[in-house]
Amino acid sequence: MRLKVLSGTNVREYSCAGGENLLDFLRAKGYAIAARCGGNGKCGKCRVRVIEGAFEGQKDGSVLSCLATLRGDAFVEVFETKGGGLTYAAPASSETDGESGFGVALDIGTTTLAFSLVDLSAGKEIETFGVLNRQGAYGADVLSRIAASDEGKAAQLQDCVLSQTREVLGKFCKKYGLNGVKRLAVCGNTTMLHFFLGKNAHGIGQYPFRAEFLDTVRLAGKELGLAAEEVLVLPSVAAYFGADAVAGGLAAGVEKGVNLLADIGTNGEMLLHADGKLFATSTAAGPCFEGANIECGTGGVAGAIDSVSERDGRIVCTVIGKGKATGICGAGLVDAIALMAEKGVIDETGAFAEGTERFEIAENVYITQADVRNFQLAKSAICAGIRVLLSEAGVESGRLNKLYVAGGLGFYLNKDNAVKVGMFPRELADKIEAVGNTALAGTKQCLLQKGRLADAERIARSAEYIDLSASPAFMDAYIENMNFGD
Repeated sequence: MRLKVLSGTNVREYSCAGGENLLDFLRAKGYAIAARCGGNGKCGKCRVRVIEGAFEGQKDGSVLSCLATLRGDAFVEVFETKGGGLTYAAPASSETDGESGFGVALDIGTTTLAFSLVDLSAGKEIETFGVLNRQGAYGADVLSRIAASDEGKAAQLQDCVLSQTREVLGKFCKKYGLNGVKRLAVCGNTTMLHFFLGKNAHGIGQYPFRAEFLDTVRLAGKELGLAAEEVLVLPSVAAYFGADAVAGGLAAGVEKGVNLLADIGTNGEMLLHADGKLFATSTAAGPCFEGANIECGTGGVAGAIDSVSERDGRIVCTVIGKGKATGICGAGLVDAIALMAEKGVIDETGAFAEGTERFEIAENVYITQADVRNFQLAKSAICAGIRVLLSEAGVESGRLNKLYVAGGLGFYLNKDNAVKVGMFPRELADKIEAVGNTALAGTKQCLLQKGRLADAERIARSAEYIDLSASPAFMDAYIENMNFGD
């Protein structure tokens, strides 16, 4: 049978066998279709428009591709998730060992991949590049991807990242006339690093949450089919505290005072330094800050609404890339919910006012009651994690010098609104500082200096990991912080 696929203005036609799952077929052909729920028919992100033909479960001219089976000739329109992630970070040291050649730093995020091409001799950044992680087709969070791996898709998950890395390295080499790079330095959460190296991530998803490896890994690029003489994978602390947060702590200079780094993505990783000691933890914030489990949610990419306010009785939004809004990212969601609470659209428990079904932000972008509930769970986990981490370390909030907020969310975040909705403790409002993609910045430092890699290894070895899943204090703080308002 024949399947025609429209994406943007491009139409391609394929031959396919009957009985194939539509989403699996589209993935195999390279279409970047989000399936945030892991293909379980819940998130609605993989919906396609049916132009010709018919599918079981089709409604109003569209069907969820994860639930659709190819039974006859068809013509569908797909809506690909495209764009790049945040590559900016606050300026950090660019000191170098003076090694000749070029290197690339790679931050493997659950939602996006961020690359930086660097002149190893001069310490100069030549170009940065961000792209959505194709693994998003297998679920929005690490647990759904571990489940996919357990179901036999481990090779596909590895290939998603390796193929994108090959493409970007090829792009850099062609543009700058390089035969390859000397070193590729890689960070990411522990699960992403397992997928990158083709390691079994099953233990990360099951209690007692054990990783197959945490230490620094070095191997030849040819072992992964990459145009790099060496691949350097940075060290992690625990199953849910990865090399991205270790590199982030390095770049932010957490050890220069009583400081706390919160790297907030699909997971909330936190690193605290006080009295010469390091304390690490992570919270199961869920992926709503990166657009998953939010009906109109998206990552911090072009087309995402990143701020929401009211002016003269009208809702005013800004959009990343300044084009048409296609969804709302975590920073915009914080603003929208703060505004909803201020206007009385939701009460202190998060419940919609009687007669309200959804809160309209822009054309085809809105907030639902379910979105608010998912946000409450995530913001409460972040705030409770900060409070308990400080308490476990014996640090009073007044002693904290800085609360560094890293990642795309922190970069676009209105910190006043974040405090209003209870995402951060109110008493820390004047200590919050957005520092961008510190994971990529710290990885660049390790790429340029052996001494900084040694610092990263020391942080990973010495940080005391506090397991919040076993903490009654965390559960108490989590529940106490669920509502909006004081």
